[in-house]
Amino acid sequence: MIISQEQTEIKVARDLMQKSELKRVRLRRCYSVLEGEEGDLKAPFGLVQSHSTTANGLIDGTLRIEVVFRFQGFDSSEGKVPLFSIECSFDVEYEIESGFQPSPEAIAVFKDGNAVFNCWPYAREFLQSITSRLGHQTPAIPLLRIVPKKADPKAKLMEATTAELPAGEGADG
Repeated sequence: MIISQEQTEIKVARDLMQKSELKRVRLRRCYSVLEGEEGDLKAPFGLVQSHSTTANGLIDGTLRIEVVFRFQGFDSSEGKVPLFSIECSFDVEYEIESGFQPSPEAIAVFKDGNAVFNCWPYAREFLQSITSRLGHQTPAIPLLRIVPKKADPKAKLMEATTAELPAGEGADG
């Protein structure tokens, strides 16, 4: 799984990370549904995952973020028959250095990168534990990486083209 952020976003998140300390990660809620039996479905089994985040604010020097992970296991038949659905939500708390007030942009970038990265090992362990309790082998769970976004060649071309136009002759012309 890859989280892709622009270089400026990574820098903003790094600045907040340097002024914070991870204090707690706890399971907030979980949900699992067994939808099929391995013996009745076609192997190998695949896994689709997604996530979402919510910053719950900076209160008394503590930044609280909720990270939700969703996993769905499918068989390899043409119809992709569901095997299981699992959702887990984690509260993650960071103590922010006294006197430091992160911007809303910094919090947004941090929650979408660093908080997900910090919760990922807990989500992987939770998925492994629950799938074994459902009686299934856990599908391969990918590592999580935060990488810089690659520059969009079309955006660069648009910037260059717009920069060459005489004043007042932009795209709206």
